[in-house]
Amino acid sequence: MKFLLRKLIRTVLKNWQQFFSVLLMAFLSVLFYTGLEGTWNGMQQSINQYTRESNLADSWVQTTGITNHEFQQIKRLPSVKSVSKTTEISVKAKVDHQVRYVNLSTANASGISKPNLNGNKINQYANGVYLNKEFAQSNHLKKGDFLTFHYQNRKVKLRVVNVMQSPEKMYYTGSADFLSPQRRNYGYGIISQKSLNEKFRYLGPATNLALKNHQTKNTERQIRRILGSKFITLSTRESDPEIATAIDRVTQIRNLSILFSAIFILLSILAMYTTIKRLIDSQQSDIAALRALGYSNRTLTLYYSLYGLVIGVIGTAFGWLMAPILSNFVLKSQEKMFSLPNWQISYTTNSLFVAVLVIAICGFSAMIASRSQQHLSPAEALKGNSSRKSKKIFLESWQRLWHKLPIGNRWAWRDSLGNPVRMLMGIVGVVGGLALIMTGFGTKDSMTHQVNENFGHEFTYTRQLDLNSQNSARTNQRLIQQTHGQALSTLSAAVLPRGRFDRPLTIVCKGKFVHLKTLSHHKVQNGGIYVTQGIAKTAHIKVGDQLQIKPSLTTKSADFKVKGILKSSAVQGLYLTRRTWENHHFKFVPNKILIGKTAQLKSLMADSAVSKIVSMKAQRINAQRMVENLNSIFLLIQAFGILLAVIILYNLGSLSFTERSRNYATFRILGFQRSEIRSLTTSENVAITILGWCLGVPFGFWFLAKYITTFSTNQIVYYPILSMPNLLIATLITVVSSLSTVLLVGRRLKELNMIAATKGVE
Repeated sequence: MKFLLRKLIRTVLKNWQQFFSVLLMAFLSVLFYTGLEGTWNGMQQSINQYTRESNLADSWVQTTGITNHEFQQIKRLPSVKSVSKTTEISVKAKVDHQVRYVNLSTANASGISKPNLNGNKINQYANGVYLNKEFAQSNHLKKGDFLTFHYQNRKVKLRVVNVMQSPEKMYYTGSADFLSPQRRNYGYGIISQKSLNEKFRYLGPATNLALKNHQTKNTERQIRRILGSKFITLSTRESDPEIATAIDRVTQIRNLSILFSAIFILLSILAMYTTIKRLIDSQQSDIAALRALGYSNRTLTLYYSLYGLVIGVIGTAFGWLMAPILSNFVLKSQEKMFSLPNWQISYTTNSLFVAVLVIAICGFSAMIASRSQQHLSPAEALKGNSSRKSKKIFLESWQRLWHKLPIGNRWAWRDSLGNPVRMLMGIVGVVGGLALIMTGFGTKDSMTHQVNENFGHEFTYTRQLDLNSQNSARTNQRLIQQTHGQALSTLSAAVLPRGRFDRPLTIVCKGKFVHLKTLSHHKVQNGGIYVTQGIAKTAHIKVGDQLQIKPSLTTKSADFKVKGILKSSAVQGLYLTRRTWENHHFKFVPNKILIGKTAQLKSLMADSAVSKIVSMKAQRINAQRMVENLNSIFLLIQAFGILLAVIILYNLGSLSFTERSRNYATFRILGFQRSEIRSLTTSENVAITILGWCLGVPFGFWFLAKYITTFSTNQIVYYPILSMPNLLIATLITVVSSLSTVLLVGRRLKELNMIAATKGVE
């Protein structure tokens, strides 16, 4: 056996290029899945730990105010285990002469959704403010600093008691107008009830409830009945964007690891099996000699199985060693978006199963390849495999064209078509590599398209004015006329019977800034309600269906007919016109005004009726930041797609050269120039590349459409888009990778030993 082991080492060193490609495929297969698993499973463990330690609430209720009697009624509901109430107000603060927006809420002693203070507890009677960590760091605020807040023409100066993180705000954007966190401009804090009453002079009732409960649907119905028109919305961990986005990101990265690892491992199986099989087939005479020397078939099967097992073990070992680097790389990119006290990487036993699978494939491929040679006697095997014959593949009508081809081209095509596995391997390499590269570019294009559609096509305003809820109808009308704007009213509404939780409901006045269109390219018109495509899919809503809508801030409900499905990249919700709304006997109360370019910006900023002004430019930049946060994942997809194409096609060229070295040497002896031999390989590679591209483009678009759905959430739906420049770049990368094998042949032709290559057993 020592002799066989020495032979194994010599064979591996001699054919290191082919073995290295198998090793690399095993390495990348394990690295991609395990590396991404470390990220998503680590995030999941961090979120789960944070949820347990903080006793995160199951659902939240927003109200305009709740009395103690109503609170006790809700507390006694059978489905409610415990409940806490807090009061929240929105204030402004100036830092570095810039306006910042902060939501301040009162502390609660119920033990629900406990903030993280690195082991410390919130002092409910502290004469100061606990600021969230990200806002404080972004504005260079620290413990002991003083911050002045502006609330209803009142200035309140508070000391920063400490910094903290709230489990209810894992993904805090500060405003529904933004898709990614605005840590510098938006923050939140906790103050005592005494500070709220005495310093801010807020003497109203509590506004928010946090519940530990089960049977959410029954709970919502009962709470609506108790609160009546005070009810605004009920959200759960699944529907609250500040929590659901973090959970969705775990799912997105997990789907990425599974989806891409599946296609990568399947392509790796093909490459590893064909590579190892052909390497062992090329040692047919060695197998015959060993059998003639007395080695049994069982011993030879075990020996040649080591070819795959050794390479597989080394490749998976390197994949495991490098996985933490990839895990931390992706994890670091997510830390900029989410607020968690602990970040870690963590792996499951699935990564071990993937590693074992890859090793088993390598070993099994080698074993099957060696067994395929055992039916030959030593004498037959030493003669070489002459059983493969070129098949007549052309019809009579093509023979005249066939004979017009130069003899070299005829040989190249006859040899290629006589090796369908090799040709199939090349086509699969081009298809798989192109699909992955297209998906890498297309995912970013799709998200960028969503940003551009939402902020520039579906909505074309320059700025959005958020109105104070205390405004009178006369004040709101004054602002609309003064700005020549388009008024909107955005509410929360329960959708029955198919809605799982409350959805945004937008009532649109006449104007020139909203351009939403249905799947049949119609605008939002009077006479019915419009549902975005994302909600329509999840709730199985079709045009013509009747929906019962229960809006917030009222006890009334109404039935609306679905007039259209909106193909919208905006936040998923329901839309209808003001006339339709008022025809169902609801009062229209605007809370937003969309305006174009205006010279009245300074006066509007000073107007107490306007609580906030948001520019579309800021919204677009903010949304683009969310796309950029995923750049590392897009780059990974592109890099692995390029590596897949290069490895498979380079390996194909290397194996083809090994198999054809005797033919190449014969051509050289017959007088063919190196450039002529290289052109034979070029024509074959061009044909494989063209065929692979023709199959790869539609497969790539299909794969992109399937993959982009993993990024769609309850808030946003993405549509598959791949720009023409990026399609051309993906094509160019694939073509260059494919034709790189020509350089391999050219380099190795110079080193070809024609005497050794033309030797054979006669």
